[in-house]
Amino acid sequence: MEGSDRWASPMPGSVLLGAAAVLASLLILLLFRWYCGSSITAKGRLPPGSRGLPVLGETLQFFAGSPSLELHPFFKRRLERYGPIFRTNLIGVDLVVSLDAELNNLVFQQDERLFENWWPESVMRIFGAESIIPSMGSFHKHAKNLILRIFGPENLRLVLLQDVQRTAQASLLSWLDLPSVELKEATSSMIFSVTAKRLISYDSSSSDGKLWKQFDAFIRGLLAFPLYIPGTAFYQCMQGERKS
Repeated sequence: MEGSDRWASPMPGSVLLGAAAVLASLLILLLFRWYCGSSITAKGRLPPGSRGLPVLGETLQFFAGSPSLELHPFFKRRLERYGPIFRTNLIGVDLVVSLDAELNNLVFQQDERLFENWWPESVMRIFGAESIIPSMGSFHKHAKNLILRIFGPENLRLVLLQDVQRTAQASLLSWLDLPSVELKEATSSMIFSVTAKRLISYDSSSSDGKLWKQFDAFIRGLLAFPLYIPGTAFYQCMQGERKS
């Protein structure tokens, strides 16, 4: 028995070393597939870019706040480094981002012919896959025609510029009695007021501002991690959708 115990004692250490080696190998394999898998499986040439961290990708940089109204630092840094077309990974999904006007115009013109509509998982869960997928093509076409009709160059010149001027003047007057103004949020609220007025006849002067706050939470949740946990943007978005 003593001899048996003497020979058996090293086995737990060997098992741990073996398990550690297996885990290390799996980790290396996963990292290799994460950083190299997209270029190996792609049939065509991919634009420059980075997939960021495993699972998270570059999501944290994308959602980082920006105090400026200029182009978000996430896009600005990659525009300077990679050019107007680059690849990234957001919310666990590999994406190609285009800041090129000509390519974006081509995408809109060749919609559902050369390009296919896609929605993040958070959008699918908020609206429901059973309601999005069947109407995906018709809804996108209707929305595009509506936007072009309301916000097209001719309507922009004749109507929207006047709406923007009136809304800006009203907002400036409402700021007179305030000790300070968060300019970025206030500007976003003005843009929402002008847009909602044209789409749903929304009157910001007689509103308590709840619609804007709900819309802001809704937009934040659309592109958030689909984690239904109190305090997250996705949770707040889902709560607002249920209340509506």
